[in-house]
Order: sequence, then structure tokens, then C-alpha cells
Amino acid sequence: MSTPLVSIVVPTLNQAPFIEETIASIAGQNWPRVEIIVIDGGSTDGTREVVERWRARITHFVSEPDRGQADAINKGMRLAKGDVLAWLNSDDFYLPLALSRAVAALGDGIQPRLVYGSCLRLFQEENRAEIARAEPFDRERLTYRDLIDQPSAFWTRALWEKTGELTEEHRFVLDWEWWLRASAHGEFHVIDDVLSVYRFHGAHKTGSGSARRTTEICDLVRAHAEPAWGDIFDAVAARLPALSQTWRLCSNRRGLWTLHQLRHLDLYARYGRKVDAAFSQLHV
Repeated sequence: MSTPLVSIVVPTLNQAPFIEETIASIAGQNWPRVEIIVIDGGSTDGTREVVERWRARITHFVSEPDRGQADAINKGMRLAKGDVLAWLNSDDFYLPLALSRAVAALGDGIQPRLVYGSCLRLFQEENRAEIARAEPFDRERLTYRDLIDQPSAFWTRALWEKTGELTEEHRFVLDWEWWLRASAHGEFHVIDDVLSVYRFHGAHKTGSGSARRTTEICDLVRAHAEPAWGDIFDAVAARLPALSQTWRLCSNRRGLWTLHQLRHLDLYARYGRKVDAAFSQLHV
């Protein structure tokens, strides 16, 4: 099989402090056939100047107002010519050999297939990092738990074409909702490697979601999971500020987790450990 072309779309908006590391991590993969497609929503912070320094390695650069991240990614995918596709947000970056490992796991590249690996989560302000190990794929579990760290996911063009584009109305669950649709059209496989770094920082989008993020997650679970999970997510969402407060107090403190459960005894008595499953998705 000839060496497949890999297309990486980089959506960005005012990420000048981070985007150079993102682009460098793609260009430095030492993969012989890769196109980098940067779709900028009209940054005003110097992002354009950073991108211009890398123009020799960038196949397409578009800078114009858009309707959000999903719109930007869809624009980039329409320009992409690759056999293997992915997007990488402009505050995340790949680790060495990520592309070669993904391409090897995707096989012949003809079948509709997605592979995903583990991810290093970097909490910048806290100066700490942790590895999120990729879990075995389970489509039923995917309906109430986002199993896939987006920057560690790659797929074939066949899967993208069968599934269709991202839903532009989504701001926070655009990837999770796409995984659900895509999993009906192709195979999903885990790679036993850490492929990317997912950066958490003060301007990180997930951390700014508040009510809209909570609503999108609850609506997605209600639409795809068993009805009981919708009830659980709604109940946890209604109690989210109080749950978050006691979680911050008790988390990682020996013997105190029971106090968290006692403080919310009615929820745990009704739903058991599923409360933790819902909270892990809703809490930032």
C-alpha cells in the first residue's frame, strides 16, 4: 500500500500563545505525506503572524469569521484531500510518532474505521499532568460517557463520508455527537499508546461552558442513551454546583469521599454509583 496522505485540520481563534506548538507537533511527525489546514475564525491576537511563520508547511490557511468551531472544522475537512483525517485544536499538540501509530492501526485506510489512543492531560495553571488511558470501545457506554479524547482520534475518509459533517449547532459536544453517529458506520479500535497532549488552561473552552455545556451534554444523553440515563444526568445537572463544591472539598482526601456521598445521600440512594458517572461528564 502506498503511503497515505494524512490531513490535519487546526481550528483556531485567538490562540497565539499555543498554536505554534500545535503546528510544530504536526510538522515534526516525520510523516512523509501530511497536509496541515489551519482555519482561523478571524483572530486579532497575533495568531495570523504565528501561522505565517509556518506557511511553507501549511497547505491551506483560511482566516475569516465563522459560525463556531464545528463550522471551522467542516470548512477544513472540505479542503482536505487525505486518506486519513483528524482535527487538532490549536491549544493541543501531538506527541512523537502519533501519526505513524494511527496510520498503522487504521490498516488499509479503505474501510470506515476510527482509532483512538490515550492522552496526556496537561493542567497548565496547576503545573500538573495526568495520563487518561484510552478505554476499550463500547458503543452503549458511549451514549452516556465520552470515551474518546478527541486529539488522540484519527479516522479514514470513508468513515467521514459515510457519517457526514459535524453538527454546527453544537459547541461543546460536537466531537462526542460525531463519535456516536460515526460508530454506526464503522469500526472503532483502541491504540495502546499516548498520542497527544490535551491542554487545560484559563481560556480553555470546556471550562467556560457553564449552563450551555451542561444543557448540550444532557440533551445528547437524553437523545442517545437509555431513558434512565437521561433522568440521572438531569438530576445531577440540577445539583451540579453543590456536587462540585463537595467534590472539591473531598476529592483525593483520604476517607472524605464518604462525606461527599452523605451530603448528597438522596441522589446516591436513588441512582447509586451512576451519579459519579454522570458527574464525571458534567463537572469541569
